[in-house]
Amino acid sequence: MKTHPYARLLALTLSAGLAMPLLAADPPDAGNAKSYAIRIPVTPADAPLQRLLLPAEALVRLQNAAYADLRLFNAAGQPVPMALASVPTQTSTQEHSVKLPAYPILGAESAAATGLEGLSLRIEERQGKRVVQLNTGGSTTTAAAGPQKVLGALIDVRKLKEPAAGMTLDADLPVGQPVTFNVQASKDLKSWRPLADTVLYRADASASAASLGDSRLDLAMADLKDHYLRISWGTAAVTVRGATLLTSQSTAVRQRVSASMAAPALTNAHELVFALPFATPVAALKITPQGSNVLVPIRVLGRNHREQPWALLATTVVYRLGAAGKEQASGPVEIGGASVREVKIEADAKTPGFATAPEISLQFEPAQVVFLASGQGPFTLAAGLAGPAGAAGAFLPMASLIPNYQPSQENTLPLARADASKAEASGSAVLGGPLVPAAPPADGLPTRSLVLWGILLLGVLALAGMAWGLLKQTKKTA
Repeated sequence: MKTHPYARLLALTLSAGLAMPLLAADPPDAGNAKSYAIRIPVTPADAPLQRLLLPAEALVRLQNAAYADLRLFNAAGQPVPMALASVPTQTSTQEHSVKLPAYPILGAESAAATGLEGLSLRIEERQGKRVVQLNTGGSTTTAAAGPQKVLGALIDVRKLKEPAAGMTLDADLPVGQPVTFNVQASKDLKSWRPLADTVLYRADASASAASLGDSRLDLAMADLKDHYLRISWGTAAVTVRGATLLTSQSTAVRQRVSASMAAPALTNAHELVFALPFATPVAALKITPQGSNVLVPIRVLGRNHREQPWALLATTVVYRLGAAGKEQASGPVEIGGASVREVKIEADAKTPGFATAPEISLQFEPAQVVFLASGQGPFTLAAGLAGPAGAAGAFLPMASLIPNYQPSQENTLPLARADASKAEASGSAVLGGPLVPAAPPADGLPTRSLVLWGILLLGVLALAGMAWGLLKQTKKTA
């Protein structure tokens, strides 16, 4: 039977169309270190079982939120057995909260402008209530000396036995006005040492305490036994009723892993959208406005692709303020370990927004791998592999690596070290400078989808052409 020439051409076209996606989908080899986005040399410790803290250079290249595209290779290129573990943020996670009342500090109105620096205090009982009087020049100011004004608040923390990790204020703030709070500590109400400061802001009258910027003041595990705390806020119309102190027996705090980011392009003063080239969960974003005396209420939203609706991650206030020769900047914006590929920062429409793109850095919860140093060194940490190969994790249960395993036992193992300064990156990636590039979100379909749709369209057109040719040939023979 003679094969029609159009049929042969049709078969060739369909074969080519089917072969092209297969060639394009050639998967990378998860067992080859060169398949990964970055390779970092590791200096091992002198022990068979070791642990390795994951550097930021590896975290910003992972394509799997569960760290599945992470491997550790020996000199022979063989992956070594390993397990993934979190790093305790502190030696003890047990915290206690203690609510304490605040006593108003009274003084002449003229003292409000000069502040409380260099002045001592005196506690008095007035009509069954405890108030704190300001001492000036060795004498106590009285009501006869002029109108009295609340200049600050005093909190008695002498009975605290455990170190103080942080403090939140029970306070009323004026609407639309940033207020700088300064916290100092003293044993004798005369000599004061600075302890913490922050800026709180209430965007509108209906705003809840959750929208007050950095509402928790970090006290850095201060020992406050037998101390008083003095809180001052300048001339702002503030009422402080009390404070809640968080105490802990912890003495060592593990810092988060931070990664700098290049400034994204700002096309709208009230909206900043950028892409993240990794899937690693992000604990917090450090967003600092450019310039001086800038305060912007914002919302942070995230999503994984353009077809997905934006999800609210955080609502807060970011600022950079200067007072008395000292600059204050807002703290990290907690987003709860979100794994998103696109981030949008929305500025409150009632404000001027951002004049220029803010400084942005990302913070990750520290993570570590425990591995068996099998084979010869040097060892290489490899991270970043997209596709199904990267989604197939190689982590073992911790009990499979450590005989008679006990919880947190991995934290006692010797520590290997990754030298990110000698890392090698694949493709066109450039090491040095910000770890995270500034990239706009993907616009439209991914390149792979476009290629597949193009092949499908080409096949349809080829089939239509073949059918037309066959129809014409049939008419001629008829």
